[in-house]
Amino acid sequence: MKFKGALLLCLLLVGCDKPNDTQLVTETGRELQRTIDTNPMRITCEKIAKGREWLSRNMVRRLEAQGCQQVFRSATETNFTDTTIYRRTMTMVCGGIHGQSFTGTELTRRFIFSPDEKALVIEPMTEVDKTRFEGHKTLQQLQDEFNRQQQQYCQ
Repeated sequence: MKFKGALLLCLLLVGCDKPNDTQLVTETGRELQRTIDTNPMRITCEKIAKGREWLSRNMVRRLEAQGCQQVFRSATETNFTDTTIYRRTMTMVCGGIHGQSFTGTELTRRFIFSPDEKALVIEPMTEVDKTRFEGHKTLQQLQDEFNRQQQQYCQ
């Protein structure tokens, strides 16, 4: 009887270590926040903007000259537009985000997050979206790679 009880408990617990949808979306949000807040371009843009909410035309021009119109200003002001969880050989969270840039323009990007690998990719739209590891690739190569991953993991 003890063996049957232990076996039944083991069968009930199988799969309990897998995060539910709410946990996956929460983890995705944390990773998006970390990615946006640690973007090296944010430091450059923040030095110019100096935390100001209202920017003069001259300040906006300086920010645009650095490409800051394509950099999310704040992760806390960036929201999910949609999220979908795909469970295949790997669990993937795919979706979109919307927020403001340092110049006040609206930004919308797609993302792919792998909770198993703790890897997040935000859709590259401009040269400022390259990380130091992607510097040797062209923007078109990065966009093609993102689109390929989107088709492979998010459909």
